[in-house]
Amino acid sequence: MKLYPVHAMGIHAYCSDLIVDPDDLETVYFVSVAGYQAAVKGIIANFLEHHGINVEIDGRQHLLSRASLGYKSLVKKLPSGLAHGVLFHKIAMPKSDEEGQDTFLVVTDKKEDLLSLFFRHLDEKADIPLHPSWDRWLWKTFENEEGWMLEGKTLIGPYQGYLFEFSQTRLHDLVSEAIRNRVPEIAGCMEWKGGKVNGERDFS
Repeated sequence: MKLYPVHAMGIHAYCSDLIVDPDDLETVYFVSVAGYQAAVKGIIANFLEHHGINVEIDGRQHLLSRASLGYKSLVKKLPSGLAHGVLFHKIAMPKSDEEGQDTFLVVTDKKEDLLSLFFRHLDEKADIPLHPSWDRWLWKTFENEEGWMLEGKTLIGPYQGYLFEFSQTRLHDLVSEAIRNRVPEIAGCMEWKGGKVNGERDFS
């Protein structure tokens, strides 16, 4: 794990992960900080209190300031006596009502978990029932709809972040249309799998 210096008002620690808005590199989606416990808490407090923090990446300074977003912070003391803190947008939390019903954020360092996390968040937010087997079709749908998916820019670390914002009405229409057109990814879960074609279960 490569660490990068982070400081604020004379407080020094190290940054191990950083994801920002691709269109505004000062808007933080996710950041993790390591160091002495007092320093980690001080860095996070400076960020939350709009004082800003500086991260040095390959000799270049990046000023990070709090945007008009709700953040959640967690600090854990390590066996070594040092501390590790994370700060992220609250809409990354399951069942979060921050920023309205139609917005959520997925952050993970495991690519294989991205699709399941996306579906879990969407299923909690959507007004209509969704089937888990639709996850890939829903992901592609979000990719194709303008403004529905924004990939965060990872400046430090292995984490990926995606911001999703969708229209409930439009999602309902797209799913309804896919059902009417019997799109395989959608219609597959509705096919009879009991055995006999006449609708009777085959217990033999």
